[in-house]
Amino acid sequence: MIRIIFLILLIFPLGCEKIEKIFIEEDILDRPPSERCSECHTKIYKQWKNSRHSVAWVSEKFIKKTKNRTKTKCLSCHAPLEIKPEEKPELRDKLRKEGVNCFSCHYREKTKSIHGPYKVFSPPHYSTYDPDYISSKICAGCHRKTYKNWKKTETDKNCQDCHMPSKKDRLVQKFPFTYFHSKKDLHNHSFPSLKAKEKDFMVEIIKDKTGILLRIKNIGIPHTVPTAQQGSPKYYITLSGIFKGKNIFKDDYMLTPESGLKPGKWKELKFFVDTKVEKVTIIIERKLSWINKKEKVLKKIFSF
Repeated sequence: MIRIIFLILLIFPLGCEKIEKIFIEEDILDRPPSERCSECHTKIYKQWKNSRHSVAWVSEKFIKKTKNRTKTKCLSCHAPLEIKPEEKPELRDKLRKEGVNCFSCHYREKTKSIHGPYKVFSPPHYSTYDPDYISSKICAGCHRKTYKNWKKTETDKNCQDCHMPSKKDRLVQKFPFTYFHSKKDLHNHSFPSLKAKEKDFMVEIIKDKTGILLRIKNIGIPHTVPTAQQGSPKYYITLSGIFKGKNIFKDDYMLTPESGLKPGKWKELKFFVDTKVEKVTIIIERKLSWINKKEKVLKKIFSF
C-alpha cells in the first residue's frame, strides 16, 4: 500500500497527458499478437483464448465449409482487421490464425487507440470511450442475420447481456496499472454461445380429423432458433404416437436458421397421422455446428 501511495504522489502531479507519454508502449499501436495484451489484461485474454472467436480462422469446420478458405465472402469475419458498428469488416493481412483477436474488436486506426465501454486512464496505450461497445451494433457487421432478427423483437436485452455476461472485477492485473481505476463490470470474453432450454419454448398439440397440429413458440430467445450464418445448426422435432399401448406412427421435422423459430411467433407443423392416437410424444433435439452429437432440448407427452 505504501508503494502505491508513493507512486501516485510521484507521477500524478505531472498530469494525465504527460503520464500517458511516460508509459506508452509504441508496439501496441502496430497490432501485435494478442498475447501482448495478456501482460495487463490477463483474465480477459484467457477467456478469449478459450473462445470460438480465437479459433475462427483455424477451425476445421470453417476450413471445410469454405473449401479451404476459397469462399472469399466468408473470410473477413473470421480474421477481421477492425470491427465497426453495422459494417462488414476487411480481412487483415497478418496474424490471421488468431481469428477474431483483441485488436480486431478494440483497436481503431483512426484514433490510434484502444476503444472500449469505459472512460479510463489506462497506459501503456491510449484509450477511447466508445458507447457502441454496450450496443448490439458492434456485433452486427459479422452476425448480420441474427442482428436483423434480434432488432425486430425490440427486446431490452442486447447481445452482450447474453453472450458477454459480466461481473465486478479489475480490467487490468498488472501492477501498478491495476490500481489506476476501480473495479468495473468485466465482460466475459469467452463469448458463451448459450443453449436454449425447455423453458424457452411453448408447445401445444391439437388433434383433429386429419391428424396432429403441432404448435411451437420461441418465448425465451430474442432471435431465431437455431441461428447462424455458417455451420448449419439444426433442430430436430420428432413426434411419435401410441394407440392401445402400441406405437402407430413416428414422424419428424428439421428446423434450420431459415425455417427456425422466430421470437414470440407460433410455428405450426401439420402431421397427417392416424387420428386414433391416444398419446403423442414430442422430442426436440439440436445439432450445433461445433458439437458432434445431438442434444435433447425437451420432451413432452400429450394424452387425448
